[in-house]
Order: sequence, then C-alpha cells, then structure tokens
Amino acid sequence: MRPVRPLDSRAPRRTTGAAVLLLALSVALAGCSWSGGGDAATGTPQLEISGAQASAPVAGTSQLVLEIRNTGDGPDRLLSVSTDAALAIEIHRTDIDASGRAVMLQLSDISLPAGEVMRFRPGGLHLMVVVPDPTLVIGSTFDVTLVFERSDDVTVSVTVVGLLDLVEQSQP
Repeated sequence: MRPVRPLDSRAPRRTTGAAVLLLALSVALAGCSWSGGGDAATGTPQLEISGAQASAPVAGTSQLVLEIRNTGDGPDRLLSVSTDAALAIEIHRTDIDASGRAVMLQLSDISLPAGEVMRFRPGGLHLMVVVPDPTLVIGSTFDVTLVFERSDDVTVSVTVVGLLDLVEQSQP
C-alpha cells in the first residue's frame, strides 16, 4: 500500500533492456500452466455486484460505492476498475494513522474470499473516480468495468447521486 501521489505527465519514462526482457519472459510464460502444489485457488467464485452509485464530482473526484458478493466456493481478486467517463478509477482505503489523522492509501487489488461480501463505502474501502467527465451530474449514468483475477470482467451501470444521498445509501 502506498500513499496516493498526483499524476505527473512530465515525468520521464524509461525502458531498460532488463524490463523489456522481463516483459517478454512474462508473455512467454503466460501460456504455461502451474501444476505444483501450494497456494493455487480452488473452487469457483460466483460474483454478484449490486448498489453501484457514484457521488456527483467535487474538486475533480467522485466516490463510487458498490458491493461485490462472492457466493461461490472459491476466492477471487478485484484487480482493477475502469471507465470511459473518467481519467481513472483507483481502489482506495482510508485508515487512521498513529496521530489520529485519516490517511487514504491506494491499493493494487482486493481479495474476494468465497462466501463473503466486500463493501466499497465512503470513509473505508472505496473506489475513487479521478477526473470524472463533466457530463457526470446528478441523475446521469455511466458504465464501469470490473476486472477480476479468476472471473470474467463485469460491466455495470452506475447512477450519479448527491454526496449526501450516497452516504445515506451506504449505511449498513
């Protein structure tokens, strides 16, 4: 987990020979299967996504809430969320640090254990819509695609609501 840093489009991008070699090796091994023991996931995840809503944008961001219920007998992992209606959607978690301040951390993925529900809500685990399109106003809708490790990608429609309506809907 790392603190969220602003994007810097001026930052130089360098590709080294080692990085290219590593990428080529990864692509070559992608078709291979692993038959060893260990931590290989067993069972089949069965994911249900519900309650997708986003707050009307404020100061260049919006929060997206939803629930992912894994009713299957195997785990999965949410790897990413994307949309054409924003620059990006990031997976975040708000924690309280040692001094009592709320700190937002960006996560690379989220585990979805079998038989459990993962709730994305303001003030905890949430999805941050970064630089949303100006057409995202109260009452509008947009599509997001959730990418999973084991399950097929899922596209859901998200309704934009006022921030207070989002918070109210989010209560257990």
